[in-house]
Amino acid sequence: MLLSSFKIVGHSMEPTISMGDKVLVSSIPFLIFKPKVGDIIALKKNKKILIKRILQANPSAGTESYFVRGDNDKDSLEIGWVSKKEIVGKVIFKI
Repeated sequence: MLLSSFKIVGHSMEPTISMGDKVLVSSIPFLIFKPKVGDIIALKKNKKILIKRILQANPSAGTESYFVRGDNDKDSLEIGWVSKKEIVGKVIFKI
């Protein structure tokens, strides 16, 4: 996926991204650079696309893994560690 748009359903990334916002996601940044702490990413989990923030990176775990979570402390399910292959792309723009 070079570039895709997603409409946000839910409150887990508020106040950064609100329900009803649209985001553009691109896989290109992660072809050039590794995901890093602070990046907002799209990831595929249980056949759903989720938008979360990387809070921690663990590049020495054999496969790159990242601890992700939503920005909303009151309404974000704990996703936890995900592998790089679960990451679809980086949120590059909010509409």
